Amino acid sequence: MIVRKTHQGLHVIFQASHGLLAGKIANQLMIKYRPLLWLETLVAVVEHDDQQLDYKEKNYLSELGIPLDFAENSESAIKSIKRAKRVFVQAKSKSLWTALLVSFHLDHLYDSLREKNVKAKLFLDAQKAFRKETVSYFGIDEDKAASHYTLLSFCDRCSLILCKDEVPDAERKLEINTSIDGKTYFIYRQKNGNFCIKPWCFEADSFELSIEETVLEQTKYKNQKELKDVLEATPRRNVTWKFEK
Repeated sequence: MIVRKTHQGLHVIFQASHGLLAGKIANQLMIKYRPLLWLETLVAVVEHDDQQLDYKEKNYLSELGIPLDFAENSESAIKSIKRAKRVFVQAKSKSLWTALLVSFHLDHLYDSLREKNVKAKLFLDAQKAFRKETVSYFGIDEDKAASHYTLLSFCDRCSLILCKDEVPDAERKLEINTSIDGKTYFIYRQKNGNFCIKPWCFEADSFELSIEETVLEQTKYKNQKELKDVLEATPRRNVTWKFEK
């Protein structure tokens, strides 16, 4: 879960929803950046962070009973790799191209575990072999495939920035990352309250994005079941952003 604290309470966005927002961002990109297998690419972007919400497998509460943001929620390498395997298997069941892009992402996320955990190393080595075999299947080299992965990388990071409400005020620019076409992208809030990304990499001159979030007025929970029940019972609300060139 993505958890943001304000005076209203706890703003909760599920990571699958963050993935959907990333897909909405990808769908706005310039057509020239789209690989031939565009739908398979969109599926990879949308589903790259699925298989996360599992109340039996993962603890979402601090010792004080406060819901944890995913960045605060530490877990064992074994659990992380177990989840990564699920994400990869789901992607591969749909398309080798989808799995290829997801594989690049999993390597990016878990490479730091390679030398710390044997199972992580085995998984990442298997992923490397899969990528080598799969790029050959598509008749491209790994650098070309990696350039297509930058689409996912850009949309993932941009989505997280929006979900966490990290864009500063007063037209100050926040770096997204260096990704599509080797360029470094920045996001900022314009004087009229709309958002802009420089350099502009979208087909339309303006568009809107939205996501569903749940605002919890209750900030402490006695156990996971109570958190789950309250999340399911609380109506969601729509958050929107307008982007313009």
